[in-house]
Amino acid sequence: MMLAVASVALTADLAGRTTESLDWVCRLAAGWDPDAGDQAEVTNPTTRDDPAFYACLDRYSPAPAWWLPLLGPVILIGAAAMLFFLITTRKRRRVVPLSKVDPDVQEVLDDLVAVAGLERAPEFVVDPTATSTRGAAVFGRDRKPVVRLDVGLLVHRGKDPDGFRAVVLHELAHIHNRDITLTYVTVALWRTFLALALLPDSVLLAKELFDGPSSPLSSFHVPDLARGIVLAILMVLLVHLARADVLRTREVHADLTALRWGADRRGWDEADRPSFGAVFAELWRTHPRWDLRRASLDDPAPLFGVRALPMFLTGAAAELINNAAFLYLDQQRNLGEWPRQFVALVTAGLVTGVAGIALWRAIVHARLTETNGPSGVLSGVWLGLGMVTAELLAGPHVLYDWVPARWWAMTVPVAAGVAFTWWIAQCARLWAGTWRGRTLRAPMLLVLVSGGLVLSTWFQWWLTGGGIVLLFGSPLSTNDMVTDFQSSVPGAGPEWLLRITMSTLLLMASLIGAPLILVAVALAWAVPLLAWTVRPGPLRWVHEAVTDFPEPASQRLPTLRRVVLPGLVTGALAAGALLLVGRDLEELAYIATTFAAAVAAALLASLTAPGTHRLPTTLAGAQIAAMITIAAGALLRSWFVLKPMITAGLVAAALLAVAIAAVRALVRRLSRLRPVVPSPRPARIRSRRVAVAMFTAAALAFAGAEIAYAVTSDIPKSIPKVTVTSMPSVATTRMQLSAWNYVGGRTVLDRVATATTCEVVTAAAQEAEAFLRVPDQRLQPLWQAVITRTDHARAKCAANSEAGLAGARQAADAAAALRIGVDVAARGGTPDATVPEPTQLELAQWADWGARDLLFRYATTAKNVYDYLKRAQGEVETTTLAGYCTDLTRVATDGQDFFRVNDPWMQDRWKRFMEEAGKTGAHCKRALMDLDLEALRTALAEITVQQRTALCLEAWLRGSSKNC
Repeated sequence: MMLAVASVALTADLAGRTTESLDWVCRLAAGWDPDAGDQAEVTNPTTRDDPAFYACLDRYSPAPAWWLPLLGPVILIGAAAMLFFLITTRKRRRVVPLSKVDPDVQEVLDDLVAVAGLERAPEFVVDPTATSTRGAAVFGRDRKPVVRLDVGLLVHRGKDPDGFRAVVLHELAHIHNRDITLTYVTVALWRTFLALALLPDSVLLAKELFDGPSSPLSSFHVPDLARGIVLAILMVLLVHLARADVLRTREVHADLTALRWGADRRGWDEADRPSFGAVFAELWRTHPRWDLRRASLDDPAPLFGVRALPMFLTGAAAELINNAAFLYLDQQRNLGEWPRQFVALVTAGLVTGVAGIALWRAIVHARLTETNGPSGVLSGVWLGLGMVTAELLAGPHVLYDWVPARWWAMTVPVAAGVAFTWWIAQCARLWAGTWRGRTLRAPMLLVLVSGGLVLSTWFQWWLTGGGIVLLFGSPLSTNDMVTDFQSSVPGAGPEWLLRITMSTLLLMASLIGAPLILVAVALAWAVPLLAWTVRPGPLRWVHEAVTDFPEPASQRLPTLRRVVLPGLVTGALAAGALLLVGRDLEELAYIATTFAAAVAAALLASLTAPGTHRLPTTLAGAQIAAMITIAAGALLRSWFVLKPMITAGLVAAALLAVAIAAVRALVRRLSRLRPVVPSPRPARIRSRRVAVAMFTAAALAFAGAEIAYAVTSDIPKSIPKVTVTSMPSVATTRMQLSAWNYVGGRTVLDRVATATTCEVVTAAAQEAEAFLRVPDQRLQPLWQAVITRTDHARAKCAANSEAGLAGARQAADAAAALRIGVDVAARGGTPDATVPEPTQLELAQWADWGARDLLFRYATTAKNVYDYLKRAQGEVETTTLAGYCTDLTRVATDGQDFFRVNDPWMQDRWKRFMEEAGKTGAHCKRALMDLDLEALRTALAEITVQQRTALCLEAWLRGSSKNC
């Protein structure tokens, strides 16, 4: 799978490097600084979320046809299939039939085939050039195997018949184990990948690396090319290590099978050649050392262990597969949540199939041999280290720097790997001690599917937002975010709380990128909790696995009451506290208080969880406590009010539970304390099943509500303000502005500056709004003025063409100033970014061009509010009334951006009125969201005051009054 996906990435990379692509022009035009490193590249919101950037790519660097990158695996598999048969053909040319060399040995071989229990005898051939006395091999396919015997082995048969018998039984064991086709398919795939994918791409990479220093973008190209070469080398090493490990394990299994058939143990009495670094050299050998093979004959337990190398390779392969698949989706402009979730599910399924099954086998083997099985922690460390290694060399977060600035955040994948394998091991131990069926397939499948889903949410979260926030921090200005929030939602909460909220906003928002995250959290604690619903009794699967092993009784578990009671009690306490203090809190403070209460309840529940099966019981208690707290908070206000913290609260409770369980387990191990074994009590299975069903349904209901909201709601996406830590160099700025002009920036400004009709104004406004903003941060005020004024001119053209064209002239002034600034900055100078003052209108003209209409709109909308309240007679629908409040806010927004008037008295009162009108509309919406009747009455009183002011100003424009 890794080879197939890697061939997709290499084919796409090769196609991109051999065809003309101007993606770097669009990136420069979007503000990309090739000298700023990974942080500026990865956290740049323009190149990540701006539709204008992708529109530029579609024009100057169109995505390859969807099928083109997929030709890689098709060609690879087709060529490998041809090579697979060619390998067999080539091997046949070097051998002769056994009947031509020693026909008398055929009877002995037939006896050995009967001992092996094979349905059909394989074809036996002889290599006349091989003189080894122990040499033999099997090739071909599982259905048509061919056993090749060295001529030296046949000659030596008379002196050592037992040794001959052991060698042949070993080769027959390969046929019995059906590992021939898989082995040679792997060989064929590997050789084809080297020749058709890796070699051409590496040659092209080396050529570009040689030419890279002469490029003006060398700071970008050289690290990228160097990383590509290192990645190619890493893939060679990883695949060779994986192949060698599989082949070594294959040999040991064949040894054990041959020994079970009666092969003489003396056949393995072969001396190893002493070598320096034998342990390291063993990693690269396709056949294990003889001393290790002999040790496996005495104790096959290592075959059921969870070794470090496969875990490391699995982690690295998973990260490479994920990155290659995400790169393909990125090239196809298909970065939706659900396509990425599908990719993550496939990758997580592969990891679970390797690591999860290995842990289950190890736990079951330990159960049958009455030994201590693996905890899964060390396996998770190696799994995480593999992910980190691949991330550093091929990940989307580390592009131009060898190590990210926040290098310590790379410990998070290791922690994720440990949590995953620890959970799998804990569930395997729990179910192996309680399941009464004849096999463990059903609980194993349940645990592995659930674990794969949990791991897939981790993969998606890390690759689509969480990793960026942890590795690079927030690219946004906290001060700007606080200011914007306070202006749009006045009275939301104190500034210190706003700062804390905004500083963690990106990390909390990144959880939305994994749509199944709450489903994963629910399965993480509900699946192991299902073991409490199994009726106690003899474990039949043990007797089925080992017939002479007595059927043991199922292990004693803590009572279900002991597991769920900490969550119920702490959740009830937190809910009660929230009901007492939360009624009078502002919305943001209420959300933060509910979040803190849920986390505190989860903490207390985790600390009081049972000491046995610590991870599942701790997760269950923490989640029950958090759900009760959030449910109580939603009942007090509404689900919609708590929407921003529900996912974050439940995920934080789960992470806290895992951390507490890990600390408690570490303390117990260091102090060498034994967990308290629960005393046996009669189990009430029916009540247990009802309770577990209710808790599971509640958890899935939380997850379903969140998924439904995310699917049905239209969440607006905007480009946030980015904190500029350093200005690009003069040379980079010149390249950025040249690229911006090349992709159409100068053309957009010319159209805005020459718009003389409303039709042209509308077209110019649409084009400017959909275009990339100017990359020079110094010119951003001018660009924003161009966008705002063209948009206002377009809106005014619909009602009054003369007013619209007046607005277009103001936009043209800003566009002309921006053109001059771009030219100055492109020559290396310091541009003047002063926004031209809009032309002030005479009072009568100002009133006729829309001021009077805006005042009338506000007064009419306020009247509609009171008319609706009279008609409703106390049965008010919040959605209808919220629509009126939104209309009031919209009028205020239009008024704040209206023309300036040359009457200072009117301009001052106009500005104050529109500011207060905007706050009044926001207060009205806030009161409805909080279901706060007193706040709604206050907002309605404010609307009355603003309505009178609007009527007074409108009357003054008619010349009847000036006492406003």
